[in-house]
Amino acid sequence: MLLNTDIKIDKAPFDHISFDLCSRRKDVMLMSADLSKYTQIVRVKKELSDQHLDVGMAEQNLISVAAGVSKAGYVPIATTFACYATRRAYDQMMICMGTGPNTSIVIGFTPGIANPARIHHQAAEDLGMIRAIPDATVIDPMDVTDFKQALDAAVDIPGLVYMRGHRGDTPILLNGQNFKFELGKTYPLREGKGVGIVATGHGTQWALEASVLLQSRGVDHSLLHVPTIKPVNETEISDYCFAHDEIVTIENHNIVTGLGSLITEIISNTGRGPRVTRLGIPDIWAPGGTLAYIRSQLALDAPALAEKIEAISNGE
Repeated sequence: MLLNTDIKIDKAPFDHISFDLCSRRKDVMLMSADLSKYTQIVRVKKELSDQHLDVGMAEQNLISVAAGVSKAGYVPIATTFACYATRRAYDQMMICMGTGPNTSIVIGFTPGIANPARIHHQAAEDLGMIRAIPDATVIDPMDVTDFKQALDAAVDIPGLVYMRGHRGDTPILLNGQNFKFELGKTYPLREGKGVGIVATGHGTQWALEASVLLQSRGVDHSLLHVPTIKPVNETEISDYCFAHDEIVTIENHNIVTGLGSLITEIISNTGRGPRVTRLGIPDIWAPGGTLAYIRSQLALDAPALAEKIEAISNGE
């Protein structure tokens, strides 16, 4: 089984993930823009200080310096909030990192509505922005296990790699003994013949919550986790989607340009596919507040998701 039956919570996942990686890879340089406390970089900063570089509160500088660090033979991992990485420093990410072969990793924390602040901190468009950069790699992990394994893979991927990061109370949903992250690979988490649910990142967590309710109601469905947004295995996704009459996508991202758009593009290229219903952050400004509150306001909480998927299952 890919999923753990006993779910544990990691309160500071990136602290030990980054320390473990830097301990094994002395060519890795962990970088921050005066936010190491808030992205939970503690051990590397204190115990492996030669592999930590803080450039101050200047995200454009962070990305530019990280690109320079890559040219010096290191593997930079630039960390900041997702809204700062993409909106503040998009040009630097595209030109300084995206046009060359050197591995340069950017991790955007508190993406989408995972940030309690409002518009200025909610990066609901970051995946689509980076997906538009030629040859870029875009990864949206669902939990601690996914995050760690994806980062281990990222340090060996040429060019720009953008990842969404997890901080704070993060569930360990995937069984690390059975789950093996591979770039572009998709992972079936539930088997079924009814509605096909395709999810990524936090959206996969939400889909699993809704799946429990759907099972209790006898609604047949399956669930596919897609951690890699670019590059993707179009054959795996197409085969999954064409095995269902209805597809629902769930993501912690605007339904424009994200996972939902990706799935419809793949189905459209193949032709005569299933109907796709995109669920995620709608094309409006989201409210601020706790994640539970924002999800309820946007009908992304488990009961609302289950109700919508059940209605689709019934042909509504």
